[in-house]
Parts: sequence; structure tokens; C-alpha cells
Amino acid sequence: MNKYSIITAVAIIVIIIPVLYGVWSIFSVEQIQLRTPNEEFSYFEMASNEEIQICNPMPFFVSFNAIRIETFYTEDVKGVFEIGPTTLEPNTSQISELNFLSDNFSESQYLFMHMDGQFDGEVPVRLNPNKMVVNTTFETRIIGVIPYQTTLSQSGFDFTNMMNEDSLCN
Repeated sequence: MNKYSIITAVAIIVIIIPVLYGVWSIFSVEQIQLRTPNEEFSYFEMASNEEIQICNPMPFFVSFNAIRIETFYTEDVKGVFEIGPTTLEPNTSQISELNFLSDNFSESQYLFMHMDGQFDGEVPVRLNPNKMVVNTTFETRIIGVIPYQTTLSQSGFDFTNMMNEDSLCN
């Protein structure tokens, strides 16, 4: 093999490894599971205690820059939960602290408490639960430089059911 072939092969490997790492990072972040650290999920409890369980079911480390959970009611943002940069070990879960932000905290608490009651069947329907939407955005970086976001949009009821499911880490 001549030296130019070796240099070309090394250059190709040096280029491919970061790209594969970036693609793996995107795939891994999309596999992260969010769950309630309590026995049963409650929006009110999540806003008050500001905790969430994050599960990494992958056999490799997973890193992300941020997770944003935005709650909307009638297309108005009622509250935003944020998690900062985190690295998760393989096949483990951890309880992470959330930062909860809201323009009107008491209005958010009322909405969350009312929706929790409606989804549990304990409170009569007074607010239309179909108008509550939860967007979960996972932010990571490809090759450590290029920002990448993936967003999952769900109804408030579907988000509640997802948070109550068993994770693959348990």
C-alpha cells in the first residue's frame, strides 16, 4: 500500500468517526424515557417538587444539552419545565431536578391541579382536556458543534399516560 492510500484511509476514518458519534447521539437522545419519580404522575406535583426521572435504556452513555417540556392550553404557554446538560450512564435512570417557569404561576397550578383531577376521574370535566398539549424538546449537539433538536408533541392525557408507564430501566 502506498503512503497516499494510508493517508486517505486515515482521513476517511477521522471524518467518519465524529459523524457516526453525532448520529448515535441523535438516536440515543430519542430513546430517553421520562417518567414520574412518584407512584403516579401529577402535573401539579411535577411543578411543585420540580423532579423527573430520566431513563437511559441504551447500553451506552447518553448526553444531552437540555430537555424542555412546554405545557400549552388553548395555544398559550402555561408553564415550561427545563433540565440542563446531563450525561446518563448505560441502562440506568436518575432523578433530575427541573426548573419550572411560568408567567402566571397560580394559573398554571390551577390548570395542573384541575387536569390531574380530570385525568384521574376524580373531578368533573370543567376545562376541555383536549386543548392541553405538551411539547417535549430534546436538545443535543452533533459533533459537539451543530445544534440538533427533536420535539415530541402529545396531548396532556397522552403525556400523563407516558409518565405513568414502566421504564425499561426498572
